[in-house]
Amino acid sequence: MADVSLYGWWLDTTPGFEVLGISRDWVYPFPALIPMVLAKVLGLLLAGGNVLTGWILLLTVIDTMAILTLVQFGRSGRQRFTAAWFWLAFIFLLGPVAIARIDAVATAVALFGVLALSAGRIRSAVILFTFGAWIKIWPIATALAVFVADKARKMIVLLGIATSATILAAGWALGGDASMFSFFTMQGNRGIQVEAPIATIWLWASKLGVPDTYIYFDQVMLTNQMHGQNVELIASLMNPAMLVAFLITAGLAFKAYRAGVDRNSIFAATALTAVLDLIVFNKVGSPQFQGWLAVPIIALIIFKQHGWRFATITGLTLAFLTNLIYPVFYLDLMGMGWTSIGLLTVRNLLLIGFLVWANIKLSGLSKSKTGEGAISR
Repeated sequence: MADVSLYGWWLDTTPGFEVLGISRDWVYPFPALIPMVLAKVLGLLLAGGNVLTGWILLLTVIDTMAILTLVQFGRSGRQRFTAAWFWLAFIFLLGPVAIARIDAVATAVALFGVLALSAGRIRSAVILFTFGAWIKIWPIATALAVFVADKARKMIVLLGIATSATILAAGWALGGDASMFSFFTMQGNRGIQVEAPIATIWLWASKLGVPDTYIYFDQVMLTNQMHGQNVELIASLMNPAMLVAFLITAGLAFKAYRAGVDRNSIFAATALTAVLDLIVFNKVGSPQFQGWLAVPIIALIIFKQHGWRFATITGLTLAFLTNLIYPVFYLDLMGMGWTSIGLLTVRNLLLIGFLVWANIKLSGLSKSKTGEGAISR
């Protein structure tokens, strides 16, 4: 859970005249400061300044409210309780990173967006998805899904722009400059992290003794990355590849929309595929990325899509494998152990297979106007 301590260190060591992500370059969009500051305040008030305790308390409150909203404070039917139990099991199996990263806050915000969508509150859903993306970029996948799935696209675009403009205006009012967009450049310059699916190529090359191929620690990004032939080239191509995958997902979703498939079916299938695009084609591959999957899988469950059981089992399996990789066998991975490399390879192959399944099912939506059977059992 060291990242949370890092959040506290950032807050403590940033000069008083600078603000992370506003007037000082930062790896995250500046709204990510909000939960970090809240955790710091809670830690000061309740735990003698311990930001880790404050963070756990904050996430406990946020996730409890999300669970209560999901089950409609106990008034919902069986399907929503199933979704709630899935999420609790998912958090448990994924381990500490499920709550000890800024991604956990974006996940809760995106989940509130899905629940707003399920209640027909499209505007609230768009605002929440947009705000979530300004905390950690991945909820852009749910924003894409609602844009394609709902006919009020002009309103969705304008509301997304208005929400982003409001956030940027707040940043400028606080003295913001080009640092407000530094998270783009800082993330773009990253190498290939050891857990990323694409890194498996160099991981096995290193294990099999290919010269000049190894794991190294990046002192700037504080991550373990791969060094080897053509790593820099492939790393530079991963973001374009992700964009192409996103466009394919959008194209399949639009095809389903034109076929008359209902909004919830399109949203759930598109969100799952788009989130998997962001994970599989990502050169970073941090373990907390698996937590993103909880939101589209919950959407599959509460919207009663065929295949939700398969997606649930797959998601739980991915969470457990990821927990075994980090933190359980992470030292073994750094030592190029067979157990950890085997676990990571299986996990990454399962991710790729899950993405293939999601694409097949999304493309199948257009074959049925009602969406029934579009995501097979």
